[in-house]
Amino acid sequence: MNFTRRSKARRYVIPRLPLVAFIDVVLFLLLYFVVATSVNPPEGELGSALRTDSKGGGQAAALTPQILNVESNASGVVFRMGDRVVTSPDGLLALLQQLPKEAGIVVRVSSRVPVDAAAAAVSAGRQAGFVKISYVPGS
Repeated sequence: MNFTRRSKARRYVIPRLPLVAFIDVVLFLLLYFVVATSVNPPEGELGSALRTDSKGGGQAAALTPQILNVESNASGVVFRMGDRVVTSPDGLLALLQQLPKEAGIVVRVSSRVPVDAAAAAVSAGRQAGFVKISYVPGS
């Protein structure tokens, strides 16, 4: 048995990483962050899509929606606009020609109304000179 001391000088080996794997990981992370970032500007910096012609306030009549309700009752199809009630497409055309055309019109149709009555309401709006006509099917 040998009881002599060994020298304390040990050789330490420095571990080496494979350079190709390290470059692959760095490029993968770089590509991930490039793809994951948003290039859009923040929403606070986006321009508004709303435009006004003047800097003053609007008129109350310009803010009032023109809604035409097409309903059915026991006597047939009824065209209702506010408190005015018309039962024929010709009377509806005469009523719509009296309204301002800039704001447009919303045609709201009940589910129990036949298709030809809804088409007559939209057609009367076109004949009256409305450019903006919105069709809203009812429930």
